[in-house]
This record gives sequence, C-alpha cells and structure tokens, in this order.
Amino acid sequence: MTGTSDGPQRGDPPRSADPDGPAAQGTPPNQTMSPAGAADAASAEAGSPPRLGFWGRWRRRLLRLVPVPKTPLGVLALVGGVLVIGALGTMGGVEVVHYSEGASFCTTCHTMDPQKKAYESGVHQDVACGECHVEPGVLGFVKAKLAGTRELYALVTNTYPTPIPAIEHDALPTTKQTCEQCHPLSQIAKDGQPTKLITRASFSSNEKNTRNDLAVLIRPAKAGTTEEVSMHWHVLQEVTYTSTDEHQQTIDTVEFRDSKTGTLVQYISEAAVRQSSNVDADIARLKAAGSTRAMDCLACHNRVGHDIPSVDKSVDQAMAAGAISPSLPYIKRNAVALLNRKYDTDADGQAAIARLGEFYAKDYPAVAKEKADEIAAASRAIAGIYGLVVTSEMNTRGGTYADNLGHQSSPGCFRCHDGAHYKVVEGQITKETIPSTCNTCHTFPQGTTTPASVPIGKKPADHVDPLFVFSHRNVAGGVKPAAETCGSCHETTYCEDCHDSGAVKVDHYGMLYNHAQSVVDAGNKNACAVCHQPAYCSQCHKDPVLVQTNAKLSKGSG
Repeated sequence: MTGTSDGPQRGDPPRSADPDGPAAQGTPPNQTMSPAGAADAASAEAGSPPRLGFWGRWRRRLLRLVPVPKTPLGVLALVGGVLVIGALGTMGGVEVVHYSEGASFCTTCHTMDPQKKAYESGVHQDVACGECHVEPGVLGFVKAKLAGTRELYALVTNTYPTPIPAIEHDALPTTKQTCEQCHPLSQIAKDGQPTKLITRASFSSNEKNTRNDLAVLIRPAKAGTTEEVSMHWHVLQEVTYTSTDEHQQTIDTVEFRDSKTGTLVQYISEAAVRQSSNVDADIARLKAAGSTRAMDCLACHNRVGHDIPSVDKSVDQAMAAGAISPSLPYIKRNAVALLNRKYDTDADGQAAIARLGEFYAKDYPAVAKEKADEIAAASRAIAGIYGLVVTSEMNTRGGTYADNLGHQSSPGCFRCHDGAHYKVVEGQITKETIPSTCNTCHTFPQGTTTPASVPIGKKPADHVDPLFVFSHRNVAGGVKPAAETCGSCHETTYCEDCHDSGAVKVDHYGMLYNHAQSVVDAGNKNACAVCHQPAYCSQCHKDPVLVQTNAKLSKGSG
C-alpha cells in the first residue's frame, strides 16, 4: 500500500476510539498531560467520575440532604424551613447572651464567691450582672467576653489574685447607661432630697456590752434657704477630681465651675502641696501622674452592687435584733474577734465559732449552764455572719474593699471633706477649705445609752409632754452643762447650735425638761427650725409649720 492510504500505517500510534478523547478535544498528541488530568483520564477510562475538590464534595452532600426543589410548593417549603431554623438560632443566641450576663453564669467560678454573697444579700439582687457591667451594643458585649476570657485563663492557670481586685470604674458603662436608668437625677435631687433619719444601735466591747443608740438626720445643707444644697450636688454639675491612688482613696485635687459666675473653682489637698505660692505647678504635676475623673454615682456608691458589711456593724445589727443576746458577757468582743481572725478555710472558721461555748464554760460556768440556749443561738448567728462577710479562700472579709458611702468603715466623704483641701486662687493656696463640719450633710449625731432617748424622729403624743424628745431624767444627773451631765454626751458645738443661732434664750432647766413650751413662752417658735426639719413636722402636720430650717435666725424674728 502507498503512503496515501487512509488506514493506519506501520509505525503510527493507534487512533483513539473515544470521540471525547484528547485527540478529539484538540489536545496535541505529543503534549504531556498534568498529573491531575492524567488521574481524571484514568478515572474516566475506569468508568468513574472525576475527583471533586473540598467544596465540591460538601456541595454534593448538601444536595443529597436538601434536594433542589422543582416545584413552587417545594421552594416555599425550603424558604419556610430556612426561616424557622434562622428564628430558632436567633432565639437560642439571645438566650445564650442573656444567660451569660446573669448571676448564675457570672458566679459559676469559686473566685466570685464573695461578690456572689454580697450580691444576693444586697438591694440589687434582681438586677442582672450585665445591666451594670456590660456596655450596650455589640462592642460592649465583645469587650465583656474578652475580659471574661482573661479571667477564665487566670482561673485555669491558677494565677488569679486573692482577693479579686475591685473593677476599675473606667471599665464599666457610664452611670447614665446604668444607675440613671432607674434613678434619674431629677428624681433623687427633687426638692433637695434626700432627707432621711438614720438610727443605729451599737454595742461596746466591755463585759456588759453597753448599748449606745445613735440618731442622725441626713438632709440638704442650708435646707429651707435659697442656698439649699442637695446631698447629690456633686453630680448635678460637672465636678472633677484627681487621684494618684489606684483605689481612689486619696483625692488630691477637686475642680468645678461656679454655677453663678462660671469661674473655675479649684481645691488641693494640703498633703499634695509643695509650694503654696505656685500651686498651679502642683496641680499640673498631680494631673500628669494620676487620673482625673468626673464625679458620678460610683464615686460614692462604689460598692452598691457588692456591699460586704463590716464585721462590727453586722454584729451590732444581730445584737439589736436579738439574734445575739447582749446579756452574754463580752459577746460583742468575742464575736468580732472570731470574725476578724484569719483562717485557712471557711470550714476552720465555722469550727472555731462552734467552740464559742468553751469560753463561757471556762470563764463563766454559771452563764454557760443557765444560758446554754442563748450561747447556741449566738453561735449560729455569728456563723451566719461569717458566711456572709468572710471568704477565707479568697482572703476576703468586711473591710477588704473600701466603701466610699459615708465615712464609717472607709474615708469615704472625708477624702474631700476632711478640712485639709484648700481653695486655690490665682495659683496661690488660701485658708478656705471644702466644708467639713458634721452639719454640712447631716445633723450633729446624738447618742444615748437608752434606746428611747434619741432626740430626732420620735413622734410625740402631744407638744405638752415634757419629755417628748429627750429622756434626760434617765441619763442626766443635773441641769448644769457640766462634763458629768450634758458634757458627757454633747460636744460644745451642740451648745453653740442654740447659743449662736439667734434663737430665743431659755434656761437650761426649761430647755431640758419642757423645751417645746419654753420656746413658745419665749415668743419665737421659729427657733424650732434650728434643730427640726420640715420633714420632721410633716409626719403629723399637713400644712407647713416651720418658716425657716437649718439656718441662723435673725434675733427677735417671730
């Protein structure tokens, strides 16, 4: 045969019988195929489909599970299913977020035991943790979960501190986002509020556990005058303070704008002054070294959600309520000692409290025999207090965290109102200080050894009752203001309240035993306003009774 024949010639490669083969697809016969192409070709020759990639395999599986609908009803069913699954997923996500911001989740770890106990016994026990600790929005949620992750890492690696440090207020949402949602400033400062009578029983640490009853009226400064100042004045205008103490227990400077003149008013702590003639340099130095913050709710109410009461106050309350009998010798001293002692574990502390009876069996055997039930009850009450205020494993007890509300267990108000923060004028320190006397925010505290002898708040049967305010016949040995009579309870400032007030002058006998009638007889019933507030009279009287309150009276005013 000639070379022009159409049949295969000797030496030529055999032709492919596959019409879809490389030759038919235009692949040059002499070109080398890729490994993947060779594998696919081999699979094709073996009768199997080409290999699929990762996403291709998942797409095939998905199509097997959810076939593509071919009818309108099928499309509707598919869309409905997707919506239902999406709704369930969204609802589940919301519930997860809600649960993760609640106390049951936040207090899961044992490191949170002190905060958990304080939270559950506090006034905000119905408020979820996230409402105060998590900023609104997605960013706040992410920040909170990142912080929680760091805490979880410390827990797992056993690197957490004891006690757990108090959270920095800068890490919390603003008080406008939290506190003021329930307690708007317009409400808490309405009509000069708050006005509140505080009474408290305290017991001495002597053998008889001597009882002392304290009464004090919290009320606005200069109440009843045009210059009345609310207790919440600090947050009703912009007041800033600077502190170089990480716990804000020492305040170095205070600044605000005078609401009448717009002038910047500055005060500086005496301890922070280096050169009294150039205080501006000290203020600049303190601001550079410390942190400057706006006064807000948390500046004073810093433990509002996790208040761990002091041991002393907790024991006093239990004794006043009768849970701990004051008739047991030295029970106040013993209870406080047991609660303040450090133990390795809470179990050790509870065991020590259970041995309270041993003290009385040794030193007061007659009391141990006659008052066995009272001793057992006292032991149970002390154990209950221990469970609330002490967590040995976390090295936490009453007083571990500074409480800035008041000035009983921490400096609190005295961080600024200590009489040692001086006004700065044109760069120089002056003699004027931030008001610091007791009657700036409340009446002078009055204390007696008899429960009924508090001079504020007790409602009289009528105003002719000679002892409707005081029970002085029980505590005063005479009517002369000597140290062994009036002076045993009252400071000289108490006397000055009347003598320098412009009120009527009456003899001590009449003031002591029938002071209401004495004031009326002297012809100036407005003198009542020196001590009493309108809120006191309004407990019985519907109409205003006092013209002035808490102010110096003009002599001869009627």
